Amino acid sequence: MQDRPPLPPDDPRHGTTNGYGNLGCRCDRCRAANREQHREYLRRVREQGRVLGRHGTRTAYDSGCRCEECREAHNRRSREYKRKRRRSSPEEGER
Repeated sequence: MQDRPPLPPDDPRHGTTNGYGNLGCRCDRCRAANREQHREYLRRVREQGRVLGRHGTRTAYDSGCRCEECREAHNRRSREYKRKRRRSSPEEGER
C-alpha cells in the first residue's frame, strides 16, 4: 500500500470499506466498516459451503472447514495465542 495522507476528519468516506481498503484509513469507523464487510463475506462463503485456502490453515478453518487437519491447525494456533497471553500478562501477585 502506498503512503497516503490521512483522510481529513470531515471526509464523507470515513466509515466505509473504501476508506479502509482503497484509501488506507484506519480510524475506528473505517475499521468497523471493514470488519463488518469481512464478517458478511465469510458468512456468505460458509453459507455456500465453500472452503477458502488450503486445508490445515486458518483461512480454511475460518471459512467453515472442520476437518481434522483444519481443527488441529486451529487448536495449535489457539494454544499458542493463549500461551503468549499468559506470558505477557502480569502474575497474579503483581496486580
